[in-house]
Amino acid sequence: MAARRQAKHFGRPIEEYVLHVDEAETALRLDQFLVRRMAWRSRTYFQGMLAHGEVRINGRVRRASAAVRGNDIVTLDLARHQQPYTPTNIALDILLEDDDLLVLNKPPGIVVHPVGIHLYDTLLNAIHARYHDAAYMPRMVHRLDKDTSGVLVCAKNELARTRLAQQIEGRQVVKLYRALVHGVPARREGEITLPLGDSRHSHIRLKQDVVLDGGLPAHSVYTVEASAPVVPGIVDGVALVRVTLLTGRTHQIRVHLAAIGHAVLADRLYGRETRCTIGALTITTHLLHAWQYSFAHPTTKTPVTVTAPLPPPFQACVQHCFGGLD
Repeated sequence: MAARRQAKHFGRPIEEYVLHVDEAETALRLDQFLVRRMAWRSRTYFQGMLAHGEVRINGRVRRASAAVRGNDIVTLDLARHQQPYTPTNIALDILLEDDDLLVLNKPPGIVVHPVGIHLYDTLLNAIHARYHDAAYMPRMVHRLDKDTSGVLVCAKNELARTRLAQQIEGRQVVKLYRALVHGVPARREGEITLPLGDSRHSHIRLKQDVVLDGGLPAHSVYTVEASAPVVPGIVDGVALVRVTLLTGRTHQIRVHLAAIGHAVLADRLYGRETRCTIGALTITTHLLHAWQYSFAHPTTKTPVTVTAPLPPPFQACVQHCFGGLD
């Protein structure tokens, strides 16, 4: 199965989409399975594809009512639904590269992986276009949200991917983030251990919330690096915080900081506004940056620390609020 997944090449037109059924999805109707996996499309849309014979389970065309089973392979024929292919012009900012690793500085506002309407304008499209002749298409070891910038680690072979994934699973990596937040925390240092889970009060599928009953453990540690109690246009001032992730839940930093009353600036999902103005600069992407990533090299086992500079808009805000950093 791993070999089939690796066959995906996002540096060329996408002619079909392949989904692997998890054991927990066994017995779902095929149309229900498709809606669950691709919530940006309606059930009616998928029923139309099914009526045209454009969906197969393990190579066989099936009806909407067919039940899927764990380890089934569901293939969608996209010939009638294809977007015009336009090669991406996203430039790759490479922080580190060798035979095993490709470490990038991701810019804010860029989707990482093809999904929904973003088929050809993602970072993975750009990576696969650059390495289009490689025997192994580089694979991301972790993800960053669209508006989050910073260090993004990719593996250039399956052994490196496996070993890096094991380090993440064993919590042997150190991930440091920087965020510009509303208000000044009362404590210079603190820990947030609020459990997280899917929001029960939002129609947005990926939105998370603090879930005290049945949520997954989540642990963040923060340090206030700089503060400005008075910033024109920003109620309660701002603070620059460094956050260490000890677990890696979806949207963890954004939810945790919002939960203690210090939402990330311009966080449209968990914050106070969809955009904000600092000085003469209007910010339209949330100010959260994956600043530093430390791990053991998958082959040499030597310690590696990669640091990504703040993107220009973030740096300009820091300069305006605090006069820069040492």
